[in-house]
Amino acid sequence: MCPIPVFSFFQFPKITINQDILFSIYCRPSKFEPFEIEILYFIIFILCKNSIFIWTKTEKQNAQQRLSRKRKSRWQDTEDDSVLSGLPTVIPPGLTKAQEEQYIMQLQIEEITRRLRSGELGIPQRAEDRSPSPEPIYGPDGKRTNTREIRVRKKLEEERHKLILIVMKTNPEYKPPFDYKPTNIKVSEKIVIPQEDYPLLNFVGLLIGPRGNTLKTLEKETGATIIIRGKGSVKEGKLGTKNGIPLPGQDEPLHAYVTSTNPDSVKKAIERIKEIIKEGIAIPDGDNDLRRQQLRELALLNGTLREGDALSKLKQLQQAQSIVTNTILCTVCGGAGHIAPDCKQKRLVDWLVDWLIVCLID
Repeated sequence: MCPIPVFSFFQFPKITINQDILFSIYCRPSKFEPFEIEILYFIIFILCKNSIFIWTKTEKQNAQQRLSRKRKSRWQDTEDDSVLSGLPTVIPPGLTKAQEEQYIMQLQIEEITRRLRSGELGIPQRAEDRSPSPEPIYGPDGKRTNTREIRVRKKLEEERHKLILIVMKTNPEYKPPFDYKPTNIKVSEKIVIPQEDYPLLNFVGLLIGPRGNTLKTLEKETGATIIIRGKGSVKEGKLGTKNGIPLPGQDEPLHAYVTSTNPDSVKKAIERIKEIIKEGIAIPDGDNDLRRQQLRELALLNGTLREGDALSKLKQLQQAQSIVTNTILCTVCGGAGHIAPDCKQKRLVDWLVDWLIVCLID
């Protein structure tokens, strides 16, 4: 056998071990075979024990921190990531309040995009933890169109759509995610109508107007689509169904459902609806300008508008001034439109004079 050489460890000078060496040994075990790792562990243990290598306290802590880190895996969760699509989750210092808000919204957009792509929709696994599902709705192909996953995805896409529009408004150079489709996404809001608190007020009629003209005017002014739905939105005796399927929101309290692709249009429509509801509560029907305008419009549409109102009188006066005969004045009564021989008042006076003469003669 070949004799094993014996080395005296005390013959080597004391040196400081580099943390990169330990990192390559401890944190990269895949580069070594198992028996090589055991030999390396043994050598380092002997060297450190005989004070040939000095492991400083700082380098020891750094090595321990690196060792405590989990090895990355393709199946590993990304909860501990500090960087999200090139954006660090820690807000950089020195930003203004507007820049911080925009930065946070971009992080929210990236997080929602990641959830949509990965399918992590946050749907509880247990059935008892989920909210009640609505009545199933099926499309022409027989597939259900309102499953829980579809509803959650639609909600996330709408939320992302709102954030992207806000960011693009403040930063025109912002580029949304490549899978973002703004044309098929609508922003929707609900405004509760306090019909139960004020049962004597007709909020539905005030918002819809005669033959829906008030609602059409609101939609034209705001650019949003407004639908009155919920309990009390359908007249008694009519079914709130379409093709045998209940209309959406029929089991909810009475509300106005506003939708649009532009959040500003939705916001403007909400303000107008709230203003109409507030005026309907504060001002009685007799003094409410909108209500009086609706009643006059309804009478005009039905052909029952009275000609004696102020507007009709003004119109007749303007027409009368354009007639030539109205400029002729009578010298007997002072009226317009006839001459003195044709004055009825003169005939009455002549009859009275003749009657008095007859009476005196008799």
